[in-house]
Amino acid sequence: MKCVGCDGQASSPLPFHYEWEARRFVLCHCPRCGMISLDPQPTSAEIAAFYTEEYFASGLHGLDRLGTDYESAADTGIAAAVRFLEREVLAAHSHPHSLFEIGAAMGHLLAAGESLGLVCGGIEISPEAAARARDKFGLALEGGRFEDLDLSPHRQRWDVIYAGDVLEHLQDPAAAVVKVIDMLAPGGVFVVRLPSSFDLLSSRLAIRVLPVLGRTMRLPDKPYHLHEFTHRSALYFFRRHFDEVAVVSSLIPPWKLNLKSGSAAYRIKNALHWVNLPVTYVAKRCGDRLVVRAKTPCSKRAVDI
Repeated sequence: MKCVGCDGQASSPLPFHYEWEARRFVLCHCPRCGMISLDPQPTSAEIAAFYTEEYFASGLHGLDRLGTDYESAADTGIAAAVRFLEREVLAAHSHPHSLFEIGAAMGHLLAAGESLGLVCGGIEISPEAAARARDKFGLALEGGRFEDLDLSPHRQRWDVIYAGDVLEHLQDPAAAVVKVIDMLAPGGVFVVRLPSSFDLLSSRLAIRVLPVLGRTMRLPDKPYHLHEFTHRSALYFFRRHFDEVAVVSSLIPPWKLNLKSGSAAYRIKNALHWVNLPVTYVAKRCGDRLVVRAKTPCSKRAVDI
């Protein structure tokens, strides 16, 4: 399987897999750049089937275990969305006037952007979520896959483009970044938020222990994440496209961790999270969240990390 991170061919299976519709999807690791991807990759039709109305109702990140849904959770976090936008996203640009969001869900972050006086636009793959964003906030949100977005009205238009928990869902994240570069205004910034659960100490331990036990672990979700980034693979990936790249690792505190399963494996993960906390705080590595800020597109096609 060709690696989307470095265009290499070599990959090795990890002891993790998904099962969906009688199909098994194995996570494979690229030794060269560190990217982790599903093998086989879901088809476009399968991917579209993942993002039904149920995805935002209860299927997203185990919200059903918290007794809530995406919209209710987002509604209670509007003030936090404004703070996150100001501190983590807009701060990457000296004088931002416009914001485009890839994977805008129900539009809460874009609504926060408009409240700050920004010109906002975005795209969302779920037709139900996109319709809700239009109805709830009056946003001019486009529906469909980012890969299919017509670039003609967007070229060199946006000061900041934000993708939060999106690139790992795309079949070809490198092609998406090329598209983003075409959309950025001069001096524009691409800000990306990524899960990095395979950077965690618990995941690193499981990768070593499970093969010794002759076991693999079935992950509880549908195979939403076609790719998994780590700190190393994110640096490699974005430095192929931008001259200036900063990757910051952080950790969700153990007391806020939303375990998707009550299994022994997830209880062990929760315990190791307490050990992980000071490691990430001091070393700024081994977290479960990455924020990438990338600017100044380049023509380099490869880099060694």
